[in-house]
Amino acid sequence: MISDVALSPIWPLLAASLGMLMVWGVAWLAWPQAKEDAARAALLALVWAWVGMAATGFALAFGGIGLLIDHPDLASLVWEWTPLRQGDLASWGMAGWMGFGLREAQTPLAAWLLFTALPGSALVAVVSMLSLRQQGHPWAAWIMAGLSTLFLAPLAINWTQAGGWLMHLGQSVAAGQGYLDALGGSFFLVAGGAGWALWLARASDSPEASSQTEVDRADGWAAGLMVIAGTAWAIMSPLVLWQPLGPMQAGLNLWLAAATGGFIGAIYGWYTSGFFANRWLARALVAGWVAALAPALWLTPWQAMAVGAIASWLFILVDEGLATWLNRADKGGFVAMIAVPAMWGALAVGLFLPDPGQIRAQGIGIVSLMLLGFLPAALVLGLARWRKG
Repeated sequence: MISDVALSPIWPLLAASLGMLMVWGVAWLAWPQAKEDAARAALLALVWAWVGMAATGFALAFGGIGLLIDHPDLASLVWEWTPLRQGDLASWGMAGWMGFGLREAQTPLAAWLLFTALPGSALVAVVSMLSLRQQGHPWAAWIMAGLSTLFLAPLAINWTQAGGWLMHLGQSVAAGQGYLDALGGSFFLVAGGAGWALWLARASDSPEASSQTEVDRADGWAAGLMVIAGTAWAIMSPLVLWQPLGPMQAGLNLWLAAATGGFIGAIYGWYTSGFFANRWLARALVAGWVAALAPALWLTPWQAMAVGAIASWLFILVDEGLATWLNRADKGGFVAMIAVPAMWGALAVGLFLPDPGQIRAQGIGIVSLMLLGFLPAALVLGLARWRKG
């Protein structure tokens, strides 16, 4: 239990602050040709994350976590909203309903949960913003960022980590242990769903013809920043610290998956271009890291490397396929680098945990979280195009 963890309060704060740098890594990786615009989008996403989590996000995410975790700091967070009026109400919670305006977040553990939610919330916002910004819809990007931090990311937290319905699929529909996500891969599923919707709406074009040297340099820095900062953020969640050796085991598996993915990307880049292109190295490394987030606590080191290797090859196949076969390049990597590895990582939980029905639970979670990002993004883009005429 968290009450047994002796930890200086400065470390969660430092880890969450470092994790916010992950948002700049994602932004630069997605839009290396416009680094100033990408950095501005990252900063706006963080602003939205703070505003959104303070207004509604904390309540929607953690408003019912006191029903799941018996701890004095969470004693006032005990209202989980459900649309049902009878039956198994506890298994169908859809959103927390306490803590609006951070009124019930004035305890150390509640503040810790808030800090750990901020980088993931900002990540969903920045992916949505950049997808819309690249298509010439700046006001729609601003609206989508608000939706991401006020509602979408908090709901993903609630459903997967704070007592929501996906966690209880084992009781409600006899699907394994319910949906499992160790370190926040769900954020990338929601972000990937939004990115996928906006990629589908793009017109067909040819692969991007930009300066490979400039893109490579930005990709290398961005990937390093994202993986280093993101690992610090992921392993310092109190949900991880409940597990024996949780942070060390999870951190090791994240790095092994990322390194294996990066190695395959480097070899592929050398094979296709004659040199170790940073683009393939960096993005394949990130794909391996993203895939390992969901199953990190349940993998052996060799399994973590297998997860990273498969994620790397999936990234390469999808990225090349979209550009070559469909003539519609995935310029920001939102589909190939984020959505597909996140889907594979969530599915890997079911493959490596042999509980009956676990793959079913993971499949329900993948579809639900992808739609949570996909449908609002498609709606906002449709409104933006209608407004433009």
